[in-house]
Amino acid sequence: MAYTEVVIRTPWGNEHRCYWAGNYGKKGEKRAKRNKATPEQIKNQNQKNKENRIRRLIQMNFDEGDYWLTLKYPKGTRKHFEEVLKDFKRFRDIMRKHYAKKDIPFKYIYRVEIGRLGGIHIHLIMSRLGEDGYKLLSGAWTKARKATDLEDMLAEYTDGMTHIEYVHRIKDGKMSDGRELAEYIAKPQPDTLDDGTEIPKEELKQVSKYGCSRNLIQPVPEVHTYSHWTMRRILEQGAEGLNMTTNRHRTDGYIIDKESWVQGINPITGLSYLHYTEFPVRRKKE
Repeated sequence: MAYTEVVIRTPWGNEHRCYWAGNYGKKGEKRAKRNKATPEQIKNQNQKNKENRIRRLIQMNFDEGDYWLTLKYPKGTRKHFEEVLKDFKRFRDIMRKHYAKKDIPFKYIYRVEIGRLGGIHIHLIMSRLGEDGYKLLSGAWTKARKATDLEDMLAEYTDGMTHIEYVHRIKDGKMSDGRELAEYIAKPQPDTLDDGTEIPKEELKQVSKYGCSRNLIQPVPEVHTYSHWTMRRILEQGAEGLNMTTNRHRTDGYIIDKESWVQGINPITGLSYLHYTEFPVRRKKE
């Protein structure tokens, strides 16, 4: 085996991950010394795996214009985690009916979080509901929390209980792979508040998880093993060189993101690796 390549294709782009022994995967080259993973390395790798899973789910199921929401409670509200989940279920039930009326799939990924001051809120990526579907979100959350319109009018004036943004595939003039959203949903929950109060272990365990609708499309990795090819030419050309030539390492109509080009040696497996992502070229008319 000269090298193995894992390709994950999504509507946002194609993720390539190559693994090999030695410098280039040539015959006779050996992998570097393998080491036993430390608890900290295992923790960091688990966190990275979690972020990658969420990022790929975002890429497979969401696109420009889908909702990036924060569902909040009025300042000073303290609710048990189970009560928050009941509110969120009512919100989903209300919105699911609106999606069914328009025959639009209702998709979402969510995470409940406890803020630094103890306030609990929900981060949520949700599929778009037509041109004016956003107008239904605030009312649905008010109804789900069994709040009165007056209570929410006062809260809306000061802070707003439903903060709406949108998913973007281009940010600051650059193509995005959804990494920032995934990291936000997957970020570790601190075990203490700013005032030193410790979050109960069971509650901490619950808010460290994320959830999603059952209808999400899962990415299917393609695994290719090349026994008579090495990595030499790929590494020597780099992202810029591959973008300038026709080759089998870059899909036609795509361009490799130079910032995604990462290579090194895994200290645990001893295998060398190369990771990069290619994005579809966007035409001016788009």
